[in-house]
Amino acid sequence: MRILNIPEALETEFSGVLAVWKSEAETRRVDALVLSWVKYEKQLRRLFSFFIFQHPNITADKLDEVITAFADNRNLYPETFISGIKALGVTPIDTLLGPAYTTLWPEIERIKKYRNKIMHGQLTGEGITSAQLERDVILLITWISAVAKAADAEFGYDGLRRKTYIAAKSSGKIAVQNYPFTTVTDLNTWLSKLKA
Repeated sequence: MRILNIPEALETEFSGVLAVWKSEAETRRVDALVLSWVKYEKQLRRLFSFFIFQHPNITADKLDEVITAFADNRNLYPETFISGIKALGVTPIDTLLGPAYTTLWPEIERIKKYRNKIMHGQLTGEGITSAQLERDVILLITWISAVAKAADAEFGYDGLRRKTYIAAKSSGKIAVQNYPFTTVTDLNTWLSKLKA
C-alpha cells in the first residue's frame, strides 16, 4: 500500500482518512476514497457558504434560515457550488487552479462516476483495482490541497477551516460585489435555480 502524504494544511481535516488508510481493514481503500470524496464536497460547500455568509443581510439571527435554505435545496452538489461561486462573480475555481484544473477536473469527473455506484452499494463494473483507489484518494487530496491553497491566497479562506460563518464575517476581504439576492427568501429562490 502506498504511503499517504497529507499536506500540513489538510492534516486536521484528513486525520480520519489517514487512520482508515493505515488500518488493516480489507475495505480501507474504498473507505478512504468515500471519506475523501466527502471532504471534497464539504470544502466546496464551505467555500460557497463563505461567500453567502459575507452578504451584509446575512446576520447571526438569520443563520438558521440560511442553513434551512441550503438544506431545502436538495440539488446542491459540488458542481452546483462551483457554478454558484462563478455566478457570484468571484474568481471561479477553474481560474483559481489554473493549469492544474485542466489536469484534475477530468479525474474528479471520472472518480464521481464510480463513486456514485459505490455510495449506493452497487457494483461499478469497472474492475477498479486497489492501486487505482489509492491513486484516486491521492488525486482528491491533490485537488483539495490546490483549492485550499489558492482560495486562502485569493479570499483568505481555504474551505477547510470550521466555523465558516465566523470566518466570513471576520474576513477583511469581501469577495462578492453584487449579490443576486437581498433576503433569505431571495437566496432560497436563487439557490433553487442554480445549475451545475
